[in-house]
Amino acid sequence: MKWNQWTILVLIGWLPLSVQSDTIEGMLDGEPREWFVLSQGRDSNASFVEVGDQRQIIITGFVEPDQRDAYEGLSISLTVEDNQLIDAHVVQLIGSTTVPPLYTSEGGSVTVTLTQLEQQGSHIHIAGRVEGVLALQTAQDDAPSRAEGIDIDVQFDVNAYRAQF
Repeated sequence: MKWNQWTILVLIGWLPLSVQSDTIEGMLDGEPREWFVLSQGRDSNASFVEVGDQRQIIITGFVEPDQRDAYEGLSISLTVEDNQLIDAHVVQLIGSTTVPPLYTSEGGSVTVTLTQLEQQGSHIHIAGRVEGVLALQTAQDDAPSRAEGIDIDVQFDVNAYRAQF
């Protein structure tokens, strides 16, 4: 299992059921979509950890505004160093598990841009955009196929909290 898929699995099972906080909105495969980032205080599906000089931020959005069901969830994983984005992975789940089939930025053509990144202690306000084509990965050992991909153009504006282990 790849790092970003493992992270999604951990975050989905780790956080308690909570109330709506922030959203991810835009177009997916030509259709308007919205995902809800659930949180209750610092227990949030937008979280980060600091690893050396880097901040690894995971944002997971769910289709239902009050339920952590992975079905058609959207996950954005960002690695930031010196307030600059150095790596990003995006996964659009098809079913209710974090294993293929799914759509992924790996093998696709996705651009992630940050428009705001402001940290105050254990809280980060982060905003940005994801646009391009997510590739379809049909099985764990198969390479993602851009030919069977879907277009994505979404914006996010969320509050992430330092993960407490």
